[in-house]
Parts: sequence; structure tokens; C-alpha cells
Amino acid sequence: MLTDTQALAQTPLFQGVPEAALQVAREAFVARSYPAGKLIFEAGDLGAALYVVQSGKVRIYRTYFDGRERMFAYLGPGEVFGEMSLLDDQPRSASAEVVEDAVLLVLYQDGYWSLVRRYPEILHNLAVILAKRLREADLELEVLSFEEARGRVAYALIKLSRQLYNGGNKLRLTHMELAQLSGTSRETVTRVLHALRDEELVKLGSGSVELLDPSGLEEVMLGLR
Repeated sequence: MLTDTQALAQTPLFQGVPEAALQVAREAFVARSYPAGKLIFEAGDLGAALYVVQSGKVRIYRTYFDGRERMFAYLGPGEVFGEMSLLDDQPRSASAEVVEDAVLLVLYQDGYWSLVRRYPEILHNLAVILAKRLREADLELEVLSFEEARGRVAYALIKLSRQLYNGGNKLRLTHMELAQLSGTSRETVTRVLHALRDEELVKLGSGSVELLDPSGLEEVMLGLR
């Protein structure tokens, strides 16, 4: 049983849901600690749980047959993942790995349906989360399919800022992590970042990128600059 429901209250899963639902959720969710480097689940595994990040950082990715890795997201506190397998009973479509020591709140299928039967607003919120991800996937497909490398890198920076830093402008990441998010090579990312720095759109530090002009980066992402 959870002793603190603050992390749950901050997730979109419980937006607009009666306060009493959080107390019921205390009984349904289980808190589990994961060290950095721990694989939570792998693409192809049978899924039976939804996860909420209470603390730490998790990456969502997929490894292809030729060994290439495609990064989909970095998730921080308050983010929800793993929900699709609760709804369709299909294998996991991606893998999840802990990047920084994390505490995850885990909701198994029985607990999920028990909550939804009592508070159907949760099911609506889950649909909203999925709709948002579908919109993001549509935009990502457009950017990664048609834009040049600088548009891809700009998109990855904006996406990471919104996902992991709640719109914050100072991001801590390596060039390789950014390459995996943008679907480019590390060398290309380095070249693009230097160009964006020269345009005063970003500031580069040791292991960090600061977004100086997010609006300008959106213009780069859309091929307008």
C-alpha cells in the first residue's frame, strides 16, 4: 500500500478524479525501487501493469534486428507508461529501462479494472493520454520523415524539454542520447548543435544543452528557419 499519493495526484491519469479515488488507489498501486540500468520490461514481453514514475528517469526504446536502437522517450516524475498492454492484452511494443535510480508506482490489471469500475473518469483520462501520444507520434513521423537533420534535432530537444523537464530549458543529456531520440548519428548531432549554437538558439555545456530560443527551435523543426 502506498503511504503517499502525491505523485499520483500529479499525473494526468487522475486529473479531475474525486479525491476519494486517490485513497482507493493507495491500495491498488505498489511502489517498487529500480536501480539505474535495470530493464523494467522488453519489447515482446506480455504486459500486465501500468507504471507511474515517482522519482528517477526511465527511457522507452526499441532494438531492431540489426542492433540499431531507436529511442522514443525519456520519462521523469509524474509520467505514465506501459498502459497499452492493460487495454489490449498484446505484447509490449517497446522496452523500458531505468536511466537514473527510480521509484515506480505499479498498477496491475486487476487493480486497474477495479479502479475504473468505481471511477470511470480514469478510463477517460487514459484515452486522453493515448490521444496526446498519437498526435505526438503523427508530428514525429512528419518531422523525422521529411525534415533535414537540424529539424530532427530541434524536434528532439523540444520533445525532451516538454517530457522530462516540464518545459524547462536546461537539459542534461549526451550527444548520443540526442542522436537516438532524433534518429541521426552522434556526429550529425554534434554538427547541428554547433550550428544552432552559432545561431544563438542553444547554449552548449558539459553534458548539457540550454534552449535559448524555444520558438526559434520550433521554426527550425518545421523547416521555417
